[in-house]
Amino acid sequence: MDTRLILLLPILLAAAAGTAWFLWQYRKEKRSLWLGISFLAALLPVLGLCAVILLMLESQPFAWGILVIGGVAFLAAILLFPFALITTLLISGIQLIRREGFSLSHLLSLGFGVCYIAYLVGWPMLSDIRKDDFWNFLYAYLSFVFFVTLSIFALYTISSFLNLLRNRRKTYWYIIVLGCGLMNGTEVTPLLAGRIQKGIEAYRQNPGSRLVFSGGKGSDEALPEGEAMKRYAMEKGIPEEDILVEDQSVNTRENLQFSDQLIQKDAQGDTGHLLVVTNRYHVFRALLLAKHLGIPCDGRGSRTKLYFALNAFIREWIAYLVFWRKTYVTVLGVSFFALGAGYLLSWYLRHL
Repeated sequence: MDTRLILLLPILLAAAAGTAWFLWQYRKEKRSLWLGISFLAALLPVLGLCAVILLMLESQPFAWGILVIGGVAFLAAILLFPFALITTLLISGIQLIRREGFSLSHLLSLGFGVCYIAYLVGWPMLSDIRKDDFWNFLYAYLSFVFFVTLSIFALYTISSFLNLLRNRRKTYWYIIVLGCGLMNGTEVTPLLAGRIQKGIEAYRQNPGSRLVFSGGKGSDEALPEGEAMKRYAMEKGIPEEDILVEDQSVNTRENLQFSDQLIQKDAQGDTGHLLVVTNRYHVFRALLLAKHLGIPCDGRGSRTKLYFALNAFIREWIAYLVFWRKTYVTVLGVSFFALGAGYLLSWYLRHL
């Protein structure tokens, strides 16, 4: 029997199982890193299945052409991705500092790019200085930490992108627009204006819906963000009766919690589907917080300039790690002892 036929069945089953898992996860709960994992579980077998089918069609000239072009593109993507990512991180980091000024928070994308270079170039060189089992263990463990952390970042990125896909069949009753600070204490910033415009767009796509502008009054602000957002929306033609204002929150968690309480009072029963609107880089973490609070909702994001969005996205990912720090530290701690036990056992067996 052709070995390609033998390969086809397990790959076909893996592709079907992965695709079913992804669709189930997407419908059941998108707000999870499991969405990214299930996406990869579906994508990789499907790519393998396509490759096997093309090999089985070797007599067809187009099959080899597609296979060669696809293989070259896949290898190029793997080899060039690190360089493209590093270049983008460094350039966007420099642009951010030049345009927005120097601060520690503005160093994230630049620092991430430098760390990535160090990991790809400098870290392998350190393997030559290992002299004994202790350094071998330390090098292996830190390599594992880097791998786990970068894997979480990749899964966070994939899951974040998938949560930005719009469900055109769903109708939303309430659209929560999250605040993000005012300019000169009273004026809506361009960043916040983008969120409001995206919220208004969703409002007009969902007749009968209501806008909920969420944001309290900061120490340097003359009025609550929610009130300033309301004024901006009314200037754009939104009737006041279709607007609710939440003006007590001071962070994203409270934005969602207090807005949900306001909606519950207004709806007096079934609140229908909720939509949370913020910037694209912020959508996924906002949805994860909403999930933690037990608020069922989808997300939609407004555009942001790339140099700003990359740095902000890394900040959101770090905030995600901080939120799940107990799980993250537990995994790394258990791995430390498991790897250490393996090295001790190896040392003991060699010295018997």
